[in-house]
Amino acid sequence: MKPIETTFKRIETKYVVSKKILDKLVQDLKKYLVEDDYPISTISNIYFDTEDFDILQDEHLGDKRKEKVRMRTYLSQAKIDSQVF
Repeated sequence: MKPIETTFKRIETKYVVSKKILDKLVQDLKKYLVEDDYPISTISNIYFDTEDFDILQDEHLGDKRKEKVRMRTYLSQAKIDSQVF
């Protein structure tokens, strides 16, 4: 098992790709990418908020902070001692 990570610097960039070019794109990228530890998995997220749903209310009112507090596991059947992030 890998050691538990306690800090993350995550950057996500998302693109819309048509089905027409998806297969070619995947083939072109294979030489640059390495399959991760969870190639086939279910990602489960739990999002936390206050009792008054302050985070959701701020977002609804146009607050651009996009504050999220979540717990994630990559296991389809998490157990009490499963590693989560």
